[in-house]
Amino acid sequence: MKIPLHKPFWGKKAEDAVIAAMRTGSGTADGPYSALLRKKLSALTGATTTLPVTSCTHAMEAIIACVGAKNGDEVIVPSFTLASTATAVMIRGARPVFADIDPVTFSLDPHDVEKMITKKTVGIMTVHYAGMAGPHFDALMDVAKRRKLWVVEDAAHCIGSYYKRKHLGTFGIAGAFSFHGTKNIACGEGGAIVTDNARLAERMEIFRAIGTDRQAFLQGKVSIYQWVGEGSSYFLSDIFANLINIQIDQIDRINKDRNQIASQYTKSFASFADKVQLPVVPQGMTQPNWHIYALKFPSIDMRKKFVTYMREKDIEVSTHYVPLHLSPMGEAIGGGKRRLSVTEDVAATLVRMPMYAGMKESEIAYIVATAQKALKTL
Repeated sequence: MKIPLHKPFWGKKAEDAVIAAMRTGSGTADGPYSALLRKKLSALTGATTTLPVTSCTHAMEAIIACVGAKNGDEVIVPSFTLASTATAVMIRGARPVFADIDPVTFSLDPHDVEKMITKKTVGIMTVHYAGMAGPHFDALMDVAKRRKLWVVEDAAHCIGSYYKRKHLGTFGIAGAFSFHGTKNIACGEGGAIVTDNARLAERMEIFRAIGTDRQAFLQGKVSIYQWVGEGSSYFLSDIFANLINIQIDQIDRINKDRNQIASQYTKSFASFADKVQLPVVPQGMTQPNWHIYALKFPSIDMRKKFVTYMREKDIEVSTHYVPLHLSPMGEAIGGGKRRLSVTEDVAATLVRMPMYAGMKESEIAYIVATAQKALKTL
């Protein structure tokens, strides 16, 4: 039995959706299936404006550009994240400033964030790791409000995940989602922006359309389609949009499967709590999507032994982010001058377990039995 780390929830309905989009259009953006996607995303997230884009990276780039981050500004970001969170800041000429995370949910620590605020700080980019709002999320939002900083949510992991019955990604000025092939809902490469800020939405409509008023023209608001500002082409194909549409219709099934797998993992590994830290659902998470199920080991050596054992049994497990502040680029911009002890420890000892909708009971049983054997040997 060979088990991958993740697998898209595609099937006959997904194939039919792609074929339908191919047969009824040219695949270009903002077609009928893109319009439908915007409606479905607004219904799912509760956001006033949703914009399909080519990736979560591009979503963050568009947001940061349109909130007005510029040369000389500083934006506080976690180091335990994909490079996209930092590069979205850097390409505007602003400087990412790295803050530490909490040791349980791996989300930004508001106390450390506040230490890093200077006169140059204009905003905070927070990452909801594994689709969870951390236990100190309210405190982080309070810091931002008190210090008059905007908050952008890197909600790449968060589709279908709710905190206090409100969809993650909709708490800050804007949120960025991912539909990468590894996500709960996937189209290979894709993403979306959500916002309730009308002025920001107007700027982003133009920015993602190569600086043109294309959307206004398509809606009949202007008679001439013109270049009116800065931007790039961040359009999502109508074909990809319909692939996402069919999965949004199935999101309850997708996230229910993932929740059940997470529950089985937690129950099966509970007796090893002295050897491994299990993930938890923070208070306030009314509907988690369990994008990731990660085990944290006490040492690098224990992690290495566990990963080796699982892979030898054809079960793909994986480590995760290399801390940005210790990477070559992070050190080049001065990030390595300050230790982020929690980030460094988590990055060195975390292991992601296989997690995908449609996983068979026999596969779950094999993963659990194998992992239990591995844990017993540690």
